[in-house]
Amino acid sequence: MTEELKIFNPRKNPNYHILAIFTLVLGIGLDYFIFRERTMTFAYIPLMMMVGILSRNFMPILILTGLATVSLQFNSPAEWGVELFFLRWMSYFLVAFIINTSLKNYQKEQESLHNLTFALAGSIDARDKYTSFHSQNVAYYSREIGKAMNLSRKDCRNLYVGGLLHDIGKIGVPEAVLNKPSRLTDEEFELVKQHPQCGYDLLKYTSSFKRNTILDMVLYHHEKFDGTGYPNCLKGKDIPLVARIMAVADAFDAMTSRRVYRNKKELDYALSEISKGKQSQFDPEIADVFLQLIHNKNIIVRGFMQEN
Repeated sequence: MTEELKIFNPRKNPNYHILAIFTLVLGIGLDYFIFRERTMTFAYIPLMMMVGILSRNFMPILILTGLATVSLQFNSPAEWGVELFFLRWMSYFLVAFIINTSLKNYQKEQESLHNLTFALAGSIDARDKYTSFHSQNVAYYSREIGKAMNLSRKDCRNLYVGGLLHDIGKIGVPEAVLNKPSRLTDEEFELVKQHPQCGYDLLKYTSSFKRNTILDMVLYHHEKFDGTGYPNCLKGKDIPLVARIMAVADAFDAMTSRRVYRNKKELDYALSEISKGKQSQFDPEIADVFLQLIHNKNIIVRGFMQEN
């Protein structure tokens, strides 16, 4: 899981280093050639922004902003002055420092969110040894469907997080029911059907989950396209897109992973069930996208891989 969800770190991305070199060349060009006869403080602002993004700590920011200020003052000898020098230095420093601090705070928030996601996903998978990979599998399938539908990178990433958390409400379902070797009674199935609402109630106070449609996936992934699903009997496009995607991923993994109460289904049978479920259980467009991914071997069938 740790490889699937990476925290944004521009220092490890060579494109940001290339961009930093570009802003340096831009700043020198503006300072020494374009505005040769005038002092333009903004010439080095793009560079200071990149300094803030790429710096690990306080000292590089202090040194590099100082060097940019010296360069600016050197090209404008008529404006040399201690007060003006420190005013410009402080301006550059504040730009870089604010960006650096904002980025670090964002990374800390993302790290905390990732840790919370892994802990919650692990807690439910650990309760049932037969579905210990289910959350990861659903996350993977959902993200791949999103990619095939040309959703944004952010939406695909959210689909992965939502997949990890979609069954978190099963924490409230007794283990005797989750691990029952025979078919569930009506009363037991009613307990299981409460897990989307239970999961929603558990996560609804986490603002980032609400912002990123994670709550929609948790609450609505058992809704059916014909309106016969639960918990709210939503129908068709009234079901959020991310939940319609997850419904296909969840059902497919349920049919291709070994469960305590039945043997693993054959792949052809699972694909047939997805196809037959178009218009009734699944959004036909999403089901077709998923079936095409399988047909073209653009996706790994995780359940079989883990059994072998």
